[in-house]
Amino acid sequence: MNEGLITRLSNADAVACRETEVRAVMHEELDDIADAVEYDKLGSIMFKSAGTEENPVRVLFTGHMDEAGFMVRYISDIGMVHVIGVGGPRKNSVESQIVRIKTRSGKKVRGVLFAKRADLESQPGDMYIDFGCETAEEVAELGIQIGDWGTFDADCELKPVGDILLGKAFDDRAGVYVVTEAMKRLAGTPHAAELWFAGSSSEEVGCRGAATAAAHLDADIVIPVDIANAPEFTRNWENQRKCGHGPMIVHYDRMHVPNEKMLRHIIDLAEKNNIPFQRDIFKGGGTDAGTAHLVGDGKLATVIGVPVRYCHGSWSVMRGGDLDAAVDLVCAIATSIDRATYEELKSFD
Repeated sequence: MNEGLITRLSNADAVACRETEVRAVMHEELDDIADAVEYDKLGSIMFKSAGTEENPVRVLFTGHMDEAGFMVRYISDIGMVHVIGVGGPRKNSVESQIVRIKTRSGKKVRGVLFAKRADLESQPGDMYIDFGCETAEEVAELGIQIGDWGTFDADCELKPVGDILLGKAFDDRAGVYVVTEAMKRLAGTPHAAELWFAGSSSEEVGCRGAATAAAHLDADIVIPVDIANAPEFTRNWENQRKCGHGPMIVHYDRMHVPNEKMLRHIIDLAEKNNIPFQRDIFKGGGTDAGTAHLVGDGKLATVIGVPVRYCHGSWSVMRGGDLDAAVDLVCAIATSIDRATYEELKSFD
């Protein structure tokens, strides 16, 4: 595991369409090895690794850059900064938490997040940040304005035992990490397909960026690398998202059912290369595959997931070994696709 990279990605702040800090990390890591760098009009960033075939299949691997966070909705006369959630912050993580708001100047201001409740049994409602101010004028002196955005204030750390990671925004900096590390590992390795490794924009507000990236590139295959929330107390056969057991190959969610041949191809690759994996089915929810696979007349797509506990929370838990296995799987997929394989996978005869 590249501890430095996952730490930098987790500590970067980025909500939907405000992903500059994550793009900067990807630039630092990949500019020198990319054959091209392109953007769609939402801000998704794509790095090219050229294929060896004359008419190569175009494969897009993507992890979304945005995280669950907040946006300033209004500022009260008594100096409370009321916010809305952007991307669905976890309900039990919106009280008594330190958050940071990024001002227009780029300064980050820390405050304490709370949520109003009708009573102790009620769900948290109106969210507000207390910066210790007594007036709206004092808030203005901090540089905070309506429309400013922020995230939970948490710095990634590797526990001293094993490969346990604690941090924020693993949804989906885990996926960004995987596509970034996979491209670096494949540098100098010949591959038939034209590969694109992307950080997609705005997944948490409607699975938007992978679709626009797929349209921009006219990709043939789209492989989103995302996460799934691992139940913390269920460690038996009912849980196919156990931390430390490898990434999930997603068989179904409410937005996407993968092409059966593509799904089997990826499972076979994992088994052939002794890559640990789990077979996951989402009862609800969805990922970037849900929109990207509908671009044009359809794209082959399959989701690779990294198990994470407490996603969208102020802190999450993840294992470095799961990241490493996901990188192994992405590399195996990337080097397995050529024109003949693609034609067979997309054939319905």
